[in-house]
Amino acid sequence: MTPDSPSSEPANCPKWQRRPASRPREILDAALAAFAEAGYEGATIADVARRAGVSPGLVVHYFRTKAELFAAVIEDRFVGFVAGEEALLAGHQGPYRELLEQVVRRLWDHLGEPGIIELGILVKAERAEFPEATRTLFRELGERWRRLFEAVLEAGARRGEFRWHGPHAARVIGPAIVGVCESSRCFRAFDRRPSSPDELWHALLSLLEHGVLADAACVNRTIKE
Repeated sequence: MTPDSPSSEPANCPKWQRRPASRPREILDAALAAFAEAGYEGATIADVARRAGVSPGLVVHYFRTKAELFAAVIEDRFVGFVAGEEALLAGHQGPYRELLEQVVRRLWDHLGEPGIIELGILVKAERAEFPEATRTLFRELGERWRRLFEAVLEAGARRGEFRWHGPHAARVIGPAIVGVCESSRCFRAFDRRPSSPDELWHALLSLLEHGVLADAACVNRTIKE
């Protein structure tokens, strides 16, 4: 049984009447909220259980310890997330500008989901205690996305669509997205004139486009050739 195993019970069914197949997912969702709100030290098995509407013993039954639950949340939220975009690249036949915007938007939306940025920050803060979790975050949010961006940029450059490409360019894009999301989430309460998520997205996209896109004339000439 996996945390996201399908369940056929009605969505409005009370938690205590739901089938066991839905419980790991509920616990993982509750754990994400607990860790994001209270941090690793502040979160407790009892709090996770309360949020999930189950007993603390059931949380322990599925995930054993708080440390293993923490690792499971990281794996659930980050491992394999980029697989869909990697598949899109493999079968892509249109303009790579559109694909780049699509994968950047996908990462942006994922980081904007409740608790995701907080979880990433927490992993960095607890990296000495949880080196394996930190490696997981680096591999999934760092290396795989970097390789994806690099592949998109290189493919687009071969068609004359991008003027800025290569491994160094790819290393900048992902951290730039993460940095904007982290800053806006962490410091929004102190910003007297905070930008909206839509404003930040359009600013990021414009900056990226002006940095990597080749001139339209160059693109058209390369496509014709």
